[in-house]
Amino acid sequence: MPERDTISWNSMITNYSQKWQSLGGNGSFSSNGDSRKLGMKFDCMSISQALSACAKLPALHYGKEIHGFMIKAAFSSNVFAESALIDMYAKCGHLNLAHRVFNMMTLENEVSWNSIIGAYGFHGHLKESLSLYDEMLENGIQPDHVTFLGIISACGHAGLVDDSIYYFRCMTEEYGIQARMEHYACVVDLYGCAGRLTESFETIKSMPFLPDTGVWGTLLGACRVHGNVEFAEVASRHLFALDPQNSGYYILLSNILADMGQWGGVLKIRSMMKERGVQKVPGYSWIEVNNITHMFVSADGSRPHSAQVYLMLKSLPLELRREGYVPQP
Repeated sequence: MPERDTISWNSMITNYSQKWQSLGGNGSFSSNGDSRKLGMKFDCMSISQALSACAKLPALHYGKEIHGFMIKAAFSSNVFAESALIDMYAKCGHLNLAHRVFNMMTLENEVSWNSIIGAYGFHGHLKESLSLYDEMLENGIQPDHVTFLGIISACGHAGLVDDSIYYFRCMTEEYGIQARMEHYACVVDLYGCAGRLTESFETIKSMPFLPDTGVWGTLLGACRVHGNVEFAEVASRHLFALDPQNSGYYILLSNILADMGQWGGVLKIRSMMKERGVQKVPGYSWIEVNNITHMFVSADGSRPHSAQVYLMLKSLPLELRREGYVPQP
């Protein structure tokens, strides 16, 4: 592009963030990025999307750098940028910093309250999350669908299924907020985690719109935990139709059948993958050490310390067996 403005830079940062290529997104934003060298001015969208990328990775070092930029560039009083900052600190494991940012805010709205309520729920602090919800109501701020998603999820993490259903009904009946796909997925998940797979399936059937892969995938994951082949086959049929090239669903169903000793079904799934040309996508993970983000891909031997990493991994099964772990063939 011969000319690049804030909108074009925001588009790049947003796309990298949404595609989870968070290093690229922050590279576009950071102090060494091209946009900063060209003297481009950022807005709250730039800040929010860059912080979102940091939260997804997570990359605390970049997030702190952006926080410093916010203070210098007078973005520290922008409610949307500050709410993204709360989310970033919480997802990077620093709940105390998230709450400190919230306490220092001069203006609070439902976005900032949702961020801090979700932060405590994300870390499993249900009591504090509900206390913040009550405080939000006392301050005259009405909850929205995001508020209830955080509360329902927090109750689910604590294993309080009935409490989650109470807030789900409170959202739809008391506040008249229509439940969205993510709310139903959350309810399906909490029923599934509790082993109440019939109620999980009935929730899917009661949805006023067609469930997506996230909902059916949640049920399939619960079936793996509780060894339910019947519902697993139902969920997988819908998943294969909605996203036929996603290898994860085939592998998950195959593992469920293998756990139940149904090897004929396992061979059938593998043949189906071969016929449809489905390739297993290698898993990857990342960790931040000394302000450097290291990404690991399965069977990757290109990293400088790969030999030491794999040597450590080989020693772990021996240590597990010494502790009494018996592997399941």
